[in-house]
Amino acid sequence: MLDMNLNGSNSYAVAEALGTHGVPFVFSTGYSGHDMRDGYRDHPVLKKPFTEKELAEVLTRLLSR
Repeated sequence: MLDMNLNGSNSYAVAEALGTHGVPFVFSTGYSGHDMRDGYRDHPVLKKPFTEKELAEVLTRLLSR
């Protein structure tokens, strides 16, 4: 799980490295998520605050691909 905003910086460099190696990931954000960079729009986004059920559902979907 990658937080989209890390004290003013984004996590796209980490997302790129994970994607290069085929590692699945989900973004997490307290913002709208509308500013998602092209190339990452197909990755799931959990909007904060999220429940344990929402987290379990997104991880289950992500890991079953």
